[in-house]
Amino acid sequence: MTTDEYIQFILDEKRENPLPHPIDEPSAYEAAQLVSGGFTYLLYESSWVNGYDTDAITQHLESLYDSENHFGLIYFLFILANAVDFIVPAQFSAISANGALVPILSAAIIEDWLEYDVTSEATEYKNQ
Repeated sequence: MTTDEYIQFILDEKRENPLPHPIDEPSAYEAAQLVSGGFTYLLYESSWVNGYDTDAITQHLESLYDSENHFGLIYFLFILANAVDFIVPAQFSAISANGALVPILSAAIIEDWLEYDVTSEATEYKNQ
């Protein structure tokens, strides 16, 4: 999904569903974990392979999450994906278009990203 397509998708979704609907938080978190798990690890690897400083990215994501800037975290991740020519899944876009679900998606992403960051450092250390 290109940046233009993503923006248009968000605008269309906001126009079609302007009022937040009640959400089942446990189900929403489970769905967000599935979406995140399907691309976060691959995006991390793509970022590393393309020469991006994954430590700096991790610090930035943590800062966004800790300051509760969940929209910023989601948008930064999309920009990162676009920078490494990584296509985010349509479900990512759908969840990120719903303001009530953005903090849940943000939590799932940061959990996966940090887990992979710790795991990949351990793997790199063992290989040296």
